[in-house]
Amino acid sequence: MSSPETPPAPESQPVRSSVRSTIRSLVWSVYAPSFLLSMGQGILIPVLPGFAKQEMAATIGLIGLVIAARHIGTMIFDVPAGILVGRLGLRKTMIAGVVLFGVSAVWAGLSPNFSSLMAARVLAGVSFALWSISRHSYIATVVPIDVRGRALSLFGGISRIATILGPLMGGILAEHVGIRVPFYAQAVVAVMTLVMVLITTKNMIEPKRSGNRHNVFAELGGVVTRHRRDFATAGIAAVSLQFLRAGREFLIPVWGGELGLGEAKIGYIATASFAIDSMLFPFVGYSMDKWGRKSTGIPAFIVLGLAIALIPLTGSFGALLAVGLIAGLGNGLSSGFVLIMGTDLAPKDNPGEFLGVWRLISDTGGASGPIAIGGIAQILTLGVASVATAGIGAFGALMLIFVVKETMTRTPRPSVDTDVPRAK
Repeated sequence: MSSPETPPAPESQPVRSSVRSTIRSLVWSVYAPSFLLSMGQGILIPVLPGFAKQEMAATIGLIGLVIAARHIGTMIFDVPAGILVGRLGLRKTMIAGVVLFGVSAVWAGLSPNFSSLMAARVLAGVSFALWSISRHSYIATVVPIDVRGRALSLFGGISRIATILGPLMGGILAEHVGIRVPFYAQAVVAVMTLVMVLITTKNMIEPKRSGNRHNVFAELGGVVTRHRRDFATAGIAAVSLQFLRAGREFLIPVWGGELGLGEAKIGYIATASFAIDSMLFPFVGYSMDKWGRKSTGIPAFIVLGLAIALIPLTGSFGALLAVGLIAGLGNGLSSGFVLIMGTDLAPKDNPGEFLGVWRLISDTGGASGPIAIGGIAQILTLGVASVATAGIGAFGALMLIFVVKETMTRTPRPSVDTDVPRAK
């Protein structure tokens, strides 16, 4: 008869098995459709600034506003999306998000003026809120915390690999076919994603929801009150990271335009940047599960902030490409960081409302970033805007070091009966 001390010894084996089973369960319901939608979103990265400038005669401040429009739409609809997840369920909310994404793409491509383009991009943000909150809630429900770093960094890595293809496709289509064609290509990707979601989520496990749900505002108020410290600390760090990421999307294409680079070359830079970005997720996932979420979050802020500070020092395609690669390294180190921290902090039984508020807070960084950066550049210079954005990186790093608590908590394994929590 084996002794009671024998089972805990090979601890890594059940964890590895849990990682594999978790990843297999997410392949078709999360990873594959997210790959397609991320590719579709990336199509407009090198195109949107030039489109607004050429077709709408937009100033640099207005370019920042149109880039921010998607983030604004997302921010506005984050909390309603969290409520809809609780009311309609994950699958219906996810499908609605994909449908609206396709509609917004066609609308933007047909836009005759700046206000129409802005409205279309806000709708794209609404669609992203519905998609991301439903997907995030599903992940929070089914992914055990002990393997969350690896499972979700893989998710982030897959999305980044998809984004390699998006800017490359968008830049080539815009330069060689037509500036409006990438918008229609985005709509085609949305249709492909919708077909996949309809097929693969028929038997999606919905999180169990309990309790009375009569007063939405009371529920949301309770969520904010119970988690106010998390929102005030980790939430601010998430805002800073999203601001940096939005700054990268804004500054590199706009600076490339100032250097006289075409959409194709800007697309090559974005593609190379996201290629570096996507290579780091295996290391990031292992590091987050082994040493905690901050082990990669802190260097991500530092490296990405440094890259943004270097943008004004570039004067050629090669120099901007090098800075883009450094930015890709920094962003790659943050693979899944906001997603994982929010998932760690969310209540297991009903994550929708919490994640709606979490995404609302974090998305303020993405929404305010291009507007603030564009405003500074309009009043002063792009160089000053880059340095100011890099300062946000320094602030975020200091927040993680001194204020934000580590959200990685290991599941204790004192005996054979203690098991990694699994989705039902």
